[in-house]
Parts: sequence; structure tokens; C-alpha cells
Amino acid sequence: MAKKKESKELAEQKVGELAVNEFDQHAGEGFENVGASDLLVPRLAILQALSPQLKPGKPEYIKEATLGTICDVGTGELFPDGVLFLPVFYRKDYIEWAPRASGKGLVDIHSDPSILDQCTRDDKNKPIMSNGNYIAETAQMFGLNLTADWRKSFIPMASTQLKKSRKWLTLATGEKLERKDGSKFTPPLFYRSYTLATADESNAEGDWIGWVVERGMTMPELGAAGIGIDFAELKRVAVEFRESLISGAANVDASQMGDDAASPSGAEEAM
Repeated sequence: MAKKKESKELAEQKVGELAVNEFDQHAGEGFENVGASDLLVPRLAILQALSPQLKPGKPEYIKEATLGTICDVGTGELFPDGVLFLPVFYRKDYIEWAPRASGKGLVDIHSDPSILDQCTRDDKNKPIMSNGNYIAETAQMFGLNLTADWRKSFIPMASTQLKKSRKWLTLATGEKLERKDGSKFTPPLFYRSYTLATADESNAEGDWIGWVVERGMTMPELGAAGIGIDFAELKRVAVEFRESLISGAANVDASQMGDDAASPSGAEEAM
């Protein structure tokens, strides 16, 4: 068995070397016309009881997936040991959901908070529109998944997870760097990475799994850590991604956003 495994690894190594040798001179060819608007920014989510990745028979089913694992729902990649994430841009959206019983799911994504003025509150304090749909205030953090080769990703946080986004922003805005003249300034959001993990949570309505966000290394520390990260290149990619988000050129993958509930109050309002 050991020899068979060794033989397979050797074959994979040779195939990898052949691929590099043969295709290095053609690097990037065929993608000349591909821009940010042609790609989807995948979503990082915590797999919950309602997540299709946990349900055999669903197209999204992943055999190795387990409850509480962080998953890139666009690629199906799992991160059981957590994720090192470099945030580059924050945005708050107001997501319109159809009632869960309708089966329609996500209806629209609004950027203007005045949409809440068109709503009335139900007995659970949900803002309900005149058409019966409701609005979920959703914090969206965009950044680079450093655990997955700097993959551009985003993390929506709603319902019970809004307090996690507030903590995250508090940590980030609390950073101060000192200039040579002694004055201080707040560095960009992408100055520091953060470790993302998960933990069980509950309240009177039920149980779910939420985010755990902690400070990681700063970008300069990542570059000096001897782990193969080029500081200048990482900064370039972060700035470029931020600019594409501001310009509206980047498209986020909002599919299934309601399938991985992070609170017992309904799949549609928590991610």
C-alpha cells in the first residue's frame, strides 16, 4: 500500500512538472478579455442545518461536509481548520427576501437604508414590506481568502451575526500607525488579516453556529513571516480588488445566500 501511494505521488509530481515546463511560456493566454465583471466573487459561509451541502440528493451536496464547517459555496472547498482572511472593503446591504413558505428566496439587494422606511415591524421586529417580503440588514465583508491562494471572496453577516461584523470593524478602525512626525493615522482595512473560525451559539429561539473573528498578522508581518507571501504583490491585489468593488465591476455570487442560516429566525436572513 505504501509503495502504491508513493508511486502515485511521484506520478503526480511528474505531471505537475510537465505542466509547468510546457505551459509557462503560454501563461495567461486565452484570458486576455476576461475582466472583473466576467467573474463571480464566491461567498464564504458556515454550513448550517439547512445548507444544501449537507443534504444528499441536492446538487450542492458535499460528502465530506460537516455541520459548522466554513465552505466556499462557489467552489465547494471546505475549510475545517478555519480561514485566514484579508478584508479589503466593507458594505452594508438591505436584502429583500420573500417569505420562507413561498420558496422564492432572495428577491432583491438594496443599498439605500431608506428601504426600511417603507416597512412595518412584525411581532419579531422584522421589517416587512407592503408586498409581504422582508428586509434583512446585512453586513458584507469582501477580501482575500489567504488560505485558498488569495481567492477573492465575501462574507455576508446578518441577524445574530451583525454583532460580529461590528466587532470586526471596531478592531479594524481601532488600528493606529504612527508617522515619523509623531502623528497617527488609521491604516487601510487591508492592513491586517483576521482568522475566521466558528462556534456554537443559541438563544431562546434555538441553536446555530456563528462566526469567530480574531486578529491575525498585519500585511507587513505576513510578508516577513517566511510563508511565501510577497508583500508588494499582496498589497497590489488587495488594492485592485477594492477598486473593482467600488467601481461596481466585481459581481458577487448571491446564489443560495439564504440556505445557510446563522440564526433560528429563518434561513433567509442570516448567512
